[in-house]
Amino acid sequence: MTMRRRQRAQWILMVLCGVLGAGVYLQLRHERAAAHVPLTALDPATARSLYIECRGCGTRRFERIDGHWQMRVPRDARADEAAVARLLAIATAPVLRRYPAGALDPARIGLQPPQAVLRVDALELRFGGTDAIDGDRYVDTGAAIVLVPEQYTALLFEPAEREIARAAESAATR
Repeated sequence: MTMRRRQRAQWILMVLCGVLGAGVYLQLRHERAAAHVPLTALDPATARSLYIECRGCGTRRFERIDGHWQMRVPRDARADEAAVARLLAIATAPVLRRYPAGALDPARIGLQPPQAVLRVDALELRFGGTDAIDGDRYVDTGAAIVLVPEQYTALLFEPAEREIARAAESAATR
């Protein structure tokens, strides 16, 4: 009789392990699918202008002229192409979570007023505070409020000097 109980317990444990394994698989599949949804459909290669405004770090404006990025504000200088590419990558950051417009209070999540604004051509994104638990940044796309990894958006708050080409800096100091 104890043999039957032991076999039944083993079967129950195997079924529970199978159910848990399937649950983990489905959750991972869901997270992978959600992680591939970009913030916007922008193609960074086609961008012609870039504008960044943030509290505490000033305004920066860039234009693509003859295939090269030029900083226009705060000063006129050749821009570091890699730095501008990283800024453009913000617009294609993976969306971690999406909330419909009106689902969150913009003032409570730092979007009213926004902490930073990124404009790429006609596209405008407004950046708020960070999520208290995961540290991801709230972004108002106009159609929805989303969360994106902070590693992408931290570049918005850096000083303009980081985006000036090294060759332009060395020529200006001579």
